[in-house]
Amino acid sequence: MRFQSSAALLLAGLIVLGGSLVSARPDVVKDDAFAEEIRRLEEEFGGHLGFMAKNLETGETLSQNPDERFPTASVIKLPVMAAFYDLVRQGRLDPEMPVLLRAEDKKPGSGILKDLSDSSSISLRDAVRLMITLSDNSATNLVLDRLAPTHQERMAAVNDFLLSQGLKETRILNRLYTWETKLQTEESIRYGIGVATPADMVTLLEALHRRTVADSASCEEMLGILEGQFYSSMIPRFLPSETCEHFSVAHKTGGIQETKADVGLVLSDRVNIALAVFVDKHADHREGIDNRATLLVAHVARAVWNHFTGDQGYQTRRVVENHVDWNFFPGGRWGIYRSGAAPFPHPERAEGFTGRDGRHYRFFPHYADSSIVVFVPDSFKETEEGSNVIVHFHGHNRDNLSELVRHDMPQTVIEKNINALLVFPQGPYRAPDSFCGRMEEEGGFSRLLEDVLQTMQREEVVSSLQVHRLIVSAHSGGYRPAAFALHLGGMTENVTDVFLFDAFYALQDYYREWLQKGNGRLWGAYTPHLADEHAAFAAELQGEVGDRLRCTATDADHEEVVRRFFPEWLSLLSEVWFGVPGGDTSDE
Repeated sequence: MRFQSSAALLLAGLIVLGGSLVSARPDVVKDDAFAEEIRRLEEEFGGHLGFMAKNLETGETLSQNPDERFPTASVIKLPVMAAFYDLVRQGRLDPEMPVLLRAEDKKPGSGILKDLSDSSSISLRDAVRLMITLSDNSATNLVLDRLAPTHQERMAAVNDFLLSQGLKETRILNRLYTWETKLQTEESIRYGIGVATPADMVTLLEALHRRTVADSASCEEMLGILEGQFYSSMIPRFLPSETCEHFSVAHKTGGIQETKADVGLVLSDRVNIALAVFVDKHADHREGIDNRATLLVAHVARAVWNHFTGDQGYQTRRVVENHVDWNFFPGGRWGIYRSGAAPFPHPERAEGFTGRDGRHYRFFPHYADSSIVVFVPDSFKETEEGSNVIVHFHGHNRDNLSELVRHDMPQTVIEKNINALLVFPQGPYRAPDSFCGRMEEEGGFSRLLEDVLQTMQREEVVSSLQVHRLIVSAHSGGYRPAAFALHLGGMTENVTDVFLFDAFYALQDYYREWLQKGNGRLWGAYTPHLADEHAAFAAELQGEVGDRLRCTATDADHEEVVRRFFPEWLSLLSEVWFGVPGGDTSDE
C-alpha cells in the first residue's frame, strides 16, 4: 500500500526544507445477510453508525443512515482540498505560491508544521498535501486563508463549491481551532468544524473517481495525495490487499472523541468502491488503533468488501474506555459521558419495545444508550449552597444531542445569564416511548444528579456535590420522567420550578402532589390537543396554589413550544437563578 511510504517521504522532505440493497434511505438495513452482519457489528462495537458504499462498476449501493448528518472532524479537509483545486482550475490560485509560516499559524495541535521555525516557507500545494496526509491543522488553516480575503468568504468558497457539486448537507463551519470566528449556530454547537452525510461524501468521491470534480490533472493529483494518507487504522485496516494485483485506498480520516470517520475510494483489480463511514456518539474516547469506534469503521469497510467480492472474515478486538468529551463554543461548553445512573439500559426494555404503530424497537440502539449531556455556560459559578441545575427530558423519537441544539436552550441560558448546569439525560433513543427506566425507581433522579455532580467535580467544574436549586423541564413525551422525578426522585425540596412544554399527557396526580406539598411553580404551555388536560388540572386546583400554576395556550407548533416559552420562563425566575452581571466568563 502506498499511503504510508508517501507520507514518510513528505515528512522527510519537510525536515530537509526546514443487486443486494441495504435500504436506500435509512433507518433499518434490509438485505438479510449483510444487514444482520452490520447490526451485529454495531451492537458489538457500539456507537451510532452511518455509512454508504457504492460499487463503482455495477452501481450497487449499500447504506445505513446515508442522509443523516454527522460531525466530520478532519474529514472536512477532503472538501476543502476539492474546493482548492477548483479555484486552481479557475486560475484564481497558484498552487506553487510560497506560504510563510508565522508563529500564530502554529497553534493548532496536530501535524508537524507547529514544530518548524517561524518564517519557514512551503508551497501552497505542499500545505494541501500535509492537510490530507498528516491531517495537519496548521496547514489546513494556511490553505483556508488563501481561498478568499475574509473568513466568511473562505467558508463560502468551500460551501458554495460543495453545493455546485450537489452536496446539500456538507458544510465547513469554521477555521480550525479559531475561537473568534466560531458561531453559536445549531450546526456549530453540534458539529464543530464541519458536517456531512455519508451520501454526500460518496457523491464527492464518485465525482473524483470519474475525474469530474475538477480537471483531470487536478483529480489525478488529489487521488495521489489521498493515497498518501498516513493513518490506516480504519478503511484499509482489514482489507486483503495481498489478494489483489493492484490495490490502493485514497481516503481521508477524521476523529474527535465521540466521532470517528473515514471516507475514500478503495481501488483494486477486484472491485472499485466509494465508501464513507461515520461513527458518532461513541463512549470509547481512547486514542489509538484499538478504539472501538475505529474498529467499527474498519469492520464495516471489510463487511462492504466481503459483500462486493464474496470474501469472508476479519479480525475482531474489544477495548472499553470512556470519559467526558468536551465541546467548546462561544459562551460555554458541553460534555457527553456515560453513566450507570442514566435512565437506560433498564431490565424492562431488555427485549426492546413494540410501539403503537406495530414496529419493534430493539434494545440496541434504542435502550442501550446511557449517555448524559451537560452544558456549562462560561458564567456558571457554584454558589455557597451548591450548584443550580436544570434537567430537561426529551420527548418521543429524539436523542439528547439533538435536543441540545434543537430548541436553542444553551444559547438561551447564555443570553439570559442563567447560573445553572443544563443536563440532558438520554431517554429511549429515537423511539416513541415515554418509559424512563431508572427514573421510575425510588431515588433514581437523585442518583442521576449525584452522578452528574460527581462527574463535574472530577472535571473541576464544581467543587462540591451539593445541589442548590433545581428546575425539572420536559417536552412532549418527557412528561413521564419529569413526573417521576417529582414523585420518587428524592429531590423535591430543591425543585423551584417545573417547565412542561406541551407535555401534560398523564400522571397529573404526581404534579398535583408536588404543587400541594411545596412552594414551587409549575409552568405549562400547551397546544390545542392538550387543552382539556390543562383546563381540568387548573380547575381542580383553583384557589389552592394561586399563581404557582401558570398554564398558557399557544398556537405555536408542537415542536416550537420549547423555543417559544423557554426564554420567557427563564426571564421570570427568582434572582437565585441569575449570574452576577459582569462576572467571570473566561475560558478554561
